[in-house]
Amino acid sequence: MITQHGIGKIIRMGQLIDAESQHTVIVAIDHGLGGAVPGIDNLEPTLEKIIAGKPDAIIMSMGVAKRFQHLFSGRGKPSIIITVDRQLGATLPGKASRGEAYRLIADVEDALLIGASAVKMVMIYGREDVAVHADNVQAVTEVARQCDQYKVPFLLEPVLWGNLATEADRNNPEILKHICRMGFEWGADILKINYTGDITTFREVVETCPIPIVILGGSKMETEQDVLATVAGAMEAGAIGVAFGRNVFQHSHPIGMIRALRQVVHEGAPVEEALADWSR
Repeated sequence: MITQHGIGKIIRMGQLIDAESQHTVIVAIDHGLGGAVPGIDNLEPTLEKIIAGKPDAIIMSMGVAKRFQHLFSGRGKPSIIITVDRQLGATLPGKASRGEAYRLIADVEDALLIGASAVKMVMIYGREDVAVHADNVQAVTEVARQCDQYKVPFLLEPVLWGNLATEADRNNPEILKHICRMGFEWGADILKINYTGDITTFREVVETCPIPIVILGGSKMETEQDVLATVAGAMEAGAIGVAFGRNVFQHSHPIGMIRALRQVVHEGAPVEEALADWSR
């Protein structure tokens, strides 16, 4: 393993994944790259609550990591994962998309200089313009190369955001198998993908993917039961954890939500037990 990944990458992977459970609870707050999203519009107090919940890592922008570095210094704090890219559509926030543009906004060395343990980016499928998709693939392979050079874990999020992708496509296990395989082939160390909603079909996705998978949260779910049942199903199917955004930072009690996620992910607690312990 050392000859394949290098000691540095192994150590940094250990900062993301719990040594005992070999699982991870990641919170994503990089949504602010698209504007002032409800839940993180007043960022610092929400970030303090998220950190108090003790996730294993937090996905954020370079700007957040620089401004709030004081919250991440010291033992026992979550690891930092830096988002290094951005999909660009609307030229005015809140307005309709005017295209499929995509750009890298940071490089791996930038992330390392502010103390990151990993970097994250997306690989977007369903584009109308194959050249735009090709540019995205080229960016993925370049970041993968930098991650190998600097021995930094690479968290890749293959997503079906393009206009040609349907809602059914996003939960289609056959499509997920293909995009996971391509993510592995192009150099990812961990994948962040959609859960199919079914343990059997998601297990097929996990078993055909040579690298670990965490599930994304997507839109905010209606109840805590829905959130934890989704997580429990994904974990039973073989996922190593979660990377949730809105289902944490838009919750009225983010500390409790992270605590419940940790119980299900790290301890294998039943959903009912995690719910019963909600307010502790």
